[in-house]
Amino acid sequence: MKKLLFYSHDSYGLGNIRRMVAIANELVSRHSDLYILLITGSPMLHAFRTHPQIDYVKLPCLQRSKSGRYSAKLACYSAEQLVQSRSAVIHQIVASYKPDLLLVDKKPEGLNGELKQTLLFLSSQHKSPRCVLLLRDILDSPQVTQHIWQKNGYYQLVEKYYDQVLVVGEQKIFDVTTEYRFPSSIAQKTQFCGYLQRTEQPDERNQVQNGLASTDRKLIVAAAGGGDDGSLVLTTYLQALAQSTWGNQVNTVVFYGPEMNDAGVEQLHHLASSMPHVTLLEFTPHFISYLSAADLVVAMGGYNTICEILSVKKPAIIVPRVTPVAEQLLRAQCFSRLEIFECIHPNELTPSVLDKKIANKLFSQEALLPFPDKIRLNGMEKLDRLLVEQKTN
Repeated sequence: MKKLLFYSHDSYGLGNIRRMVAIANELVSRHSDLYILLITGSPMLHAFRTHPQIDYVKLPCLQRSKSGRYSAKLACYSAEQLVQSRSAVIHQIVASYKPDLLLVDKKPEGLNGELKQTLLFLSSQHKSPRCVLLLRDILDSPQVTQHIWQKNGYYQLVEKYYDQVLVVGEQKIFDVTTEYRFPSSIAQKTQFCGYLQRTEQPDERNQVQNGLASTDRKLIVAAAGGGDDGSLVLTTYLQALAQSTWGNQVNTVVFYGPEMNDAGVEQLHHLASSMPHVTLLEFTPHFISYLSAADLVVAMGGYNTICEILSVKKPAIIVPRVTPVAEQLLRAQCFSRLEIFECIHPNELTPSVLDKKIANKLFSQEALLPFPDKIRLNGMEKLDRLLVEQKTN
């Protein structure tokens, strides 16, 4: 029997928890004697289907504003009090669960340092679990990331407490060891695993396909991740659809996300009210099955969305988030240079620009081009080898 403990960074959006649940589901599906306990504050965890060998501990929510400040979801709690409470819960769970391996998502010390007590405790144990830091392909711009890691002492923390750093990306696309100036001691224990391939479950595929109208129209999926800052992309898409010459040739499914504010949702419903071939949905755990059915995707540039589009090999127009972090912009630019996806900077996004891009993607000779096969999607296989098969110190 093997026991893994996952800690998911969870203060903004759905990206981190979606990625950690996907990894956990994949690992336990390969090993009948593997158990994973996931610690997170994400309020959306319950919406994801998890394997019977996975359980979770739900922490009280910490929220991050667009300016980067943290606050408690409950106004009666200060952020400082909440971090102390979360830290105590994490420490108690780790001490009683006694995992063989601790996998920490993105932040070496957890949100606002809430893992420090646990890391210190584990390092004092005679038989401590392996501690592994999981990083996505791109965190932020090199300048910002280096400043954050220096300011918070992350370089020293990773050197002292972590046995390994795993990057779910490709070194040739973005080399975190050089871009973020990892010292040699950290670079030597950093491995690039490749991007994470997502697969459809047959029952999910059938459920989605049965729900889509059988038609000769092409299908466009427009998505905004968690939705907190997705109004621009989705409203611009609906405006482009309204003015286009191709609008009567497509069906559209729009995913606006559970974190979009009421005003944004109302605006989308108002724009779509006169469009019978547009379906608005808040969220689905079967997102990849919709992508698989699509002829074109219009989306933001989050890590999970990009991996899912790559997995189903669909053409896409990416409009990345550019604040408060540059992660999505850098990722979109990298894939645009490789001619895998089209990238539109939000400052250049207009209905007319998007209208022309979609027309080229769907109704020109470009639509006949095969999907470029330039990216390794072997991240799950490598994580399996490094996390499960080599779990002991």
